[in-house]
Amino acid sequence: MQNNTESRLNDRRRFALPIISVVVLTSTSFTYAQTVPTELLDLSIEDLFETRVVRSEDNISASKRWNFELGYDSSLFDQYFIGQSEASYDDVLFQPGTEPRTMLNYPVVPTKIRQEVQSLRLAYELSSTVTLRGHLPLIHQSTDHISIIPGYDEFNIRSNGVGDVVLLADSVIFQTVNSVLRAGSGLSIPTGSIDEEGDTPRAPGDQQLPYTMQLGSGTWDIPLLLSYQKYEANTTWGLEANARIRTGTNDRDYSLGNTYALGGWIEFPTSESIKLGMRTDYISRGKIDGGDTSLTVPIPGFPYPAPVVDPNAFGGEQLDITVYVALNLSQDWRMKLRYKQPVWLDLNGPQSALDRHVSISVSTSF
Repeated sequence: MQNNTESRLNDRRRFALPIISVVVLTSTSFTYAQTVPTELLDLSIEDLFETRVVRSEDNISASKRWNFELGYDSSLFDQYFIGQSEASYDDVLFQPGTEPRTMLNYPVVPTKIRQEVQSLRLAYELSSTVTLRGHLPLIHQSTDHISIIPGYDEFNIRSNGVGDVVLLADSVIFQTVNSVLRAGSGLSIPTGSIDEEGDTPRAPGDQQLPYTMQLGSGTWDIPLLLSYQKYEANTTWGLEANARIRTGTNDRDYSLGNTYALGGWIEFPTSESIKLGMRTDYISRGKIDGGDTSLTVPIPGFPYPAPVVDPNAFGGEQLDITVYVALNLSQDWRMKLRYKQPVWLDLNGPQSALDRHVSISVSTSF
């Protein structure tokens, strides 16, 4: 019994090390632009494509073509980065009389940005190789600020509502007894508002809120996925490449940056109903193209009163580590818990970086 246990552990180590090594090594070979709250309203592409009917390898009837999933995601953006260097709130806040105004300090500085997303996802297995999917997010965002503007020393802004609806399709393009290669694409429909308003120091009353507080991209976007999955004796592992391509410019004369990602994951069962997993993702996001002129102020040389309204302070690269546990609650019901945290950041800044992300989802097939 002990020899069998040691053998299983050795198998897990043997398969885990190559996957982690490949992802880390390949991620360092990319040199895209840089990241942060542009993607507050963007769930990762792998999450969108993950909702699926449960196939025969999961010991549930293959006749069940539908999968329904409810998800809850919570993100906190906190520490500022300029490139790979951390910056404090005091570093980013402009202090008149003690320092000159530059392109790296601002009279208004967001401190903590919080986002919650409640998701409804539906998948339908059109055939043994093709799956259709839909995703509807409900977004709640809140941002604390400090500033040098009288009456706005500390203040908070919020936005809530439906985000962009996403429709997807993916297909098996190659399959063996213990492996599968899938490709997918779809359309993100600009149903999320880009006209959210609130009380900011820019002028009396309500004004247009920053890019980070809007609920959608305002453009018709294209998600893409290429995914390879392999089933081993005691592990399942996979590699993924995905992207979100923005098309055109929205009604406020800007478009969010494109997103590109490369990731790898490994998962192993600890019992018949519990699986533990880890994934590593390299993510590259572009700067905002264009700009919403209503977010600027008439100060020569310094039109941006806060980093979250400066298109140049968006985009970058990061490496995230996610750990998760997947639970089979019953024959038809499943739950997944995840914790994600960046381990390396290189951001156009100053930019507020993701501190941590947690999520929980419950799904069923029928």
